[in-house]
Amino acid sequence: MGEQGVHIFLIASGFGLATSWWKIYQKNQKNPNIIALIPFWKRRLFRIFPLYWMAHGLALLIYWINPKWVPFGQEVWTQGGLTIAAAIFASLTTLRNFIMPFYTFLNGAWWYVGLIVQLYFIFPFLIRWGKRWGWQNLLISSIIISLLYRGLIVFLPLSDSVIDRLLRGAFFPSRLFEFVLGIVLAIALLERNSLSEPLLNWSRNLLFQRRWLGILIIIWGLGLAGDWASEETFMALRIHADFFLGIGEFFALFQLLNYLPALKRWLNPIGGTSYGIYLIHMNLETFLWVAMGFISFYWLRLFVVIAIACLLGGLFDLAGNWMIKQGLKNTPLSS
Repeated sequence: MGEQGVHIFLIASGFGLATSWWKIYQKNQKNPNIIALIPFWKRRLFRIFPLYWMAHGLALLIYWINPKWVPFGQEVWTQGGLTIAAAIFASLTTLRNFIMPFYTFLNGAWWYVGLIVQLYFIFPFLIRWGKRWGWQNLLISSIIISLLYRGLIVFLPLSDSVIDRLLRGAFFPSRLFEFVLGIVLAIALLERNSLSEPLLNWSRNLLFQRRWLGILIIIWGLGLAGDWASEETFMALRIHADFFLGIGEFFALFQLLNYLPALKRWLNPIGGTSYGIYLIHMNLETFLWVAMGFISFYWLRLFVVIAIACLLGGLFDLAGNWMIKQGLKNTPLSS
């Protein structure tokens, strides 16, 4: 079930980036730019890569201690030094998303880093699109692009594993709609004139009107059913499943947090260190599951493993970012 969280993160990423962009370039009317490309890319890539590279060091250390604790991409290690070097390079640069033998190397969840880097790269162009032709047009276009891409992938003569990876998000068109949905939701909340666009106004209502909550849960259930059914050879259901999952999960969670604000305080520590948790949780959980073998009750064991993985992942995030900041202070450029 862990992969279900990807929907929330994709929409939240678009939402957060659009909110930050609006505060810098739209709220301040003195700023003549729509968005400054190079500064934006530098900020985002610097936020992503240093901690991502540190996670590689940890994964390699765990593999060195016990190869069985890193079950992902085991076949790469048997193919010689050149292949291993190529796999490490592909992973460090996120090219792993496009090279199927390296797709799961070291950590089966890191494909998301490659996906989010692609989305960060096109974000400025999406903003320009929305500013020029309208945010509603951007949202509708993203739906069409994602559906056409996903439909093409499903009906191509590819293996189930390759289809799954391409649909999951190896290449950005598959998840473009969710990212754009986050952008459009932020605009719907921030710009007054956005309410003149019916689709944006309806999206805003989904966020706040409680009467939609039941329907959102049903939409989430339909997406989950389609996702599970696609694993039983009904692959065509996968075309729209992620759309329903993303809409149902994000809007329902937003409404729950809106009506139960006390939950936000408890989720803030996890949210603030979520990137570090994401980067190493899969490597940690593999050997933690073995280490916690003395706990016979499955659900208790699962809870303990997840709790420890989140705690260590949070500490990794805090420690890694502290080291990065200290390194910047000590560089000649910072003086």
